[in-house]
This record gives sequence, structure tokens and C-alpha cells, in this order.
Amino acid sequence: MQKKALLALLLALMMTLSGCALIQKDLEVDRATEIVRVGDTVFTKGEIQDEVDYQLAYMSYYYSLFGLSFDPTSAQNIADMQDDVIDMLVENAVLNAKAKELGFDQLTEEEQAEVAASADATWETNRQSVQTNYFADTELEGDELTAALDAKIEELGVTYEDVLESETNAYALQKLKASVTDPVTVTDEELQEHLEEHVASAQTSYESNLSSYGISVNNGSTVYYRPAGYRMVKQILIKFNEEDSDAIASYQSSLSAAGTTATAQQNLLFSLEVEDIDALVAQVGLEINPETGDITDMTASFAEDVDEDVAAAVQELAKAQAQQEFFTNKIEEATRAAFANIAEEADEVLAQLAEGADWDELAAEHNDDPGMQAGAATAETGYAVCEGFTSFDSAFTEAAMAIPEVGQWSDKTEGAYGYYIIQYTSDVEEGPVSLDEVRDTLTNEVLTEKQNEAYTAQVAAWVEEADVEINKKPLND
Repeated sequence: MQKKALLALLLALMMTLSGCALIQKDLEVDRATEIVRVGDTVFTKGEIQDEVDYQLAYMSYYYSLFGLSFDPTSAQNIADMQDDVIDMLVENAVLNAKAKELGFDQLTEEEQAEVAASADATWETNRQSVQTNYFADTELEGDELTAALDAKIEELGVTYEDVLESETNAYALQKLKASVTDPVTVTDEELQEHLEEHVASAQTSYESNLSSYGISVNNGSTVYYRPAGYRMVKQILIKFNEEDSDAIASYQSSLSAAGTTATAQQNLLFSLEVEDIDALVAQVGLEINPETGDITDMTASFAEDVDEDVAAAVQELAKAQAQQEFFTNKIEEATRAAFANIAEEADEVLAQLAEGADWDELAAEHNDDPGMQAGAATAETGYAVCEGFTSFDSAFTEAAMAIPEVGQWSDKTEGAYGYYIIQYTSDVEEGPVSLDEVRDTLTNEVLTEKQNEAYTAQVAAWVEEADVEINKKPLND
């Protein structure tokens, strides 16, 4: 009896194990189902599902960066992603086959060396990424760290051979694309047509926002139309010394903090429906440290019917308002001192200009404006300004626009950063720019557009001509 029971148990166990094996085998067979065939290249259900899952997860993550929602479980999203992945795989297979057919996968020694260098750089980037993500806090170093990195990379299933193969394929595809795009050219007629489109667009833009022209010029961007009302200026900035700048900045930070507190307490009192806030604040007595702005003593003479929360908020508001006044005065004092400390240098520059000194030589010696120094986009051209231009300190704009004639300069002008000494260098002549002024930029733009169109059309033709078989039904079984 015991033998029969034991035999039954063994049989049951064998059936269970064989059932698990069958299930596993069925899964493997299912994943191996052919979905796409492009010539001799086959993509299986498992390969496509893995790529779809990856892309769906990535889209969900990407949307989340912008506070948006993407449902990776949506049937429509899955179906759309399956189509996108299949299209991508088909196109890649067709391009790889075409590159091989045309011999672009046969690299010269020089090309092989270039690919190897690129693979080395990619491999090193991968190693750095693994170290950052898996060994950020490690105490390993030298050979031990190298060994640990190698082991982790092997565990992740990445090999240098894979990287080299990927870089080789990419290089072959670049050669394939170049074979289509290199013959593409542009004509002056095409460039002129695009220039006129840009001019019309710029005119419309400047009509609604005149400042956008000055912003473009001052950022070194290409412009296609020059509106009326602009002039070009250069400046010599005699900047506050570092100690004075730090003092002013510190007081401004404290003023901002006090302002934030005052606003918060006022809003609280409004929510508590307190009517005469100023009268309550007037009942608070304060003593303030004349050096730091700290409140050293505070008293209040509120009526007995004043709520405890209201009293606390009023005292905090009174404290914040007192500090606002204190730090406002401190900023004024520090600013006056800062200007006094640089006045001599500014007067020296003005005196030398009056004696006929060269502007550029003086600027090289005295200028603290980064935008006027070598390498800056505006160093040679100067700044574009117009009436009401708000991208600069208003003191700068007003002084620049007040200079009567080209070639003249302003007196030293108090500004947010120090003294501005501004030279009126030229007027901006209204009208479209010439083709020669923007030829290089337009050529690159139009050529790139035409090359992309040509390559897109050629790829579509290659895919259309290819022997492609697709059976999506098993993906949803």
C-alpha cells in the first residue's frame, strides 16, 4: 500500500514538472513567433514586445517630466506603439540591407580607425555611467574598481564587441545617407525665396514686439529685417567693487525676505477679516539693531478684544515692515558709497575721452562689461537699443537714447551695476538685410531642409520596394 502511494506521488510530481516545462516551452515558442520578415531578417514577437514595453515605459517617464499623463496600459497606446516599433524595425532592416548592397559596410582602414575611436569613446562613456549609477559611494579604487566595473558591465550584458558593431553599422548608414544628400544643392533663387519669407515673418514679429529685434541682435542671433527706431551703442562699465556689490546684494536679499514675510502676514490678516491693519500696526513699538536690522525689543498695546492670532500676525507684519524700511535705507547708503568708490575711475575715463583718447583702448583697460569684451557676440557690433527697450537696465537705455549724435558719449550714468559710459556708434537703417549678409545661415537652413526631404523620400521608396512581410495578429494573442 505504501509503495502504491509513493508511486502515485512520484507520478504526480513528474506530471507537475513536465507541465511547468511545457508552459515554459510554450512561452519560448510564442515569443519566437515571426511577426516581421524583411528579406532574410526576421523580427519575433518577443523582440517586438520587449521594444514596445521599453518605448511605452519611456513615454510614460517622458510625459511625467512635464507633469503630463501617459497610460502605458491603454489599448490604443499599445497598438500605436506596436505600429511605430514595426515601422522602425522595418526601416532599419531595409537601410542596413541597402547599405550592405551598396558596399557601405566595407570600411577602409582609415574609416575603421575612426569607428574604433568612436566605439572607444562610447565604451568609456558607458563605463562612466555604470560607475556613476552603481559605484557612486564605493571605496574601491585602482584595479579593484576596474574589476568591479568590468564585472557589473558583464552582468548587464554589454560588450565592447556590441558597441563596436553598433558604431560600425551607424557609420555605414551615415555613408548611405550621404550618398543621397551630398548631391543636393541650393540655388540663389531658393535662398532669396526663403529670405523673403523670413523678412515677412520678422516684420510681423517686430510690429507686435519691437524689443524682439534688439533681443535677437544682442544675443548674436541672425536677423532678417531691421525695424525703425534702433541705434547701436557701446559702453564702458565701471563696475562696483566686489565688497560693495556683496553688501548691496546682501541688503537686497534681506529686503526681499522681509517683503515676503510682510506679504504673507498681510494675506493672513485679510483672511482673518481684519479691517484697519495699519492702525493695529501703529500700536506696535519696535527697537531695531542699527547694524544688523534685527529686532531687539518689541511691545504692543492692543485692546483686550484683539484676537491672539491677529495680534501675532500684526506684530510679525510690523517687524517685517520695519525691516523693509531699514534695509531700503541700507541699500541706499551702500549704493552711494559704492558709486563714490568708483567715481574717480569713471571721471578719469571721461577726461581721457575728452582729450581724444581712443575709445577701444580705454574700453580694453577699464571695461567691466562682459558683453563688450573679446569673444562676446556684441563686442564688435555693440548693443541694439530703442526707446522703451526693457531688456537692459532702464538707466542704460535712457542714457543711450539721450545721446544727441553718432560718435558722442554720455556722462557717467548711475546704473544697477555701476557707472555706465555709453557711446552712440551708429543708427540702424530700416529695411530687409541683403542675401549676402545671411547667405551662410540661409544656405545651411535650406540645404538641410532639402537634404532631409530627399533622404526621407528615398527611404520611403526603398521601404516600398523591399520584400516586407508583416503579421501583427500574434502580437495580441
